[in-house]
Amino acid sequence: MTTTLSALGITALLTAVIHTIMGPDHYLPFVAIGKIRGYSLKKTLMLTFACGIGHILSALLIAMAFLYFSKWLSAENFQWIEDNRGDVAAYALIGLGGAYLLWALRHRWQHKHGAEHSHFPAADAKGISVWVLFIIFVLGPCEALLPILTASSVLGMSAVVSCTLIFSIATIATMMLAVTLGVLGINALRFKRLEAYAHEIAGGTIMACGVAIICGL
Repeated sequence: MTTTLSALGITALLTAVIHTIMGPDHYLPFVAIGKIRGYSLKKTLMLTFACGIGHILSALLIAMAFLYFSKWLSAENFQWIEDNRGDVAAYALIGLGGAYLLWALRHRWQHKHGAEHSHFPAADAKGISVWVLFIIFVLGPCEALLPILTASSVLGMSAVVSCTLIFSIATIATMMLAVTLGVLGINALRFKRLEAYAHEIAGGTIMACGVAIICGL
């Protein structure tokens, strides 16, 4: 049992890291919003952490419901729920990014007689609500957790708790590491010409994350 539990723990760790890295929606929106709202790295990481907790908790509730109702409902029923959660989150990200992109373009059009490379004030970015991003992230799928909980449930509740903790910590830690690298990378490169279009790039990035979810990336 100890060997099996260790194997499940390693699987939970690797799955969480790979799942997070392969899903750009786990970190790029935070880098983009942190940049356009002028957040410090600390504040950006706080937002990432809060959304990560919500993401894990919502997935955990779905998984626990699956384990509880598995006698009456099939895995396909819960997979349908996860798939639809993913679609809702994807289209919400596309809508959020698209709305912000349109806002940025409209703002630039209204100020076309200003300086050629004028920057938008960070306060103007209030069109994007961090609460909207939080809700979208809670709705987002975390399908990688379900098979891990299903396998660990055979070994008892302690195994379920252990694997859940490993998966959760690894997921959030990987998110925060990726966001940190993204923020530091942007600050280090500092492309002056691109910085003038930071809001348009941010909106496009958030839209691209939604498209990536739909494409299964």
